[in-house]
Amino acid sequence: YQAKAKRFQIVDGKIMPSFMSIAGLGEQAAISLEEAAAQGRFLSREDLLQRSKLSSTMVDTMYQLGILGNMAESNQMSLSDLMFE
Repeated sequence: YQAKAKRFQIVDGKIMPSFMSIAGLGEQAAISLEEAAAQGRFLSREDLLQRSKLSSTMVDTMYQLGILGNMAESNQMSLSDLMFE
């Protein structure tokens, strides 16, 4: 949520690449992603896809690169998503 569309940054003493450094992600898509992220956290990859207007291929690529961490695939929860104590 700190990355910028076109500008690299220094965050906690480390270089954070811009969204445009992701192969296949163009300028308009990067700007759209930055704007969507500024509106708040994504609930899931499905939410990211809808709010950012990225292609599903690009969202899958970002997931495979580890950029999305353990973000759920869908907004819908299943019983396996619930943790019982």
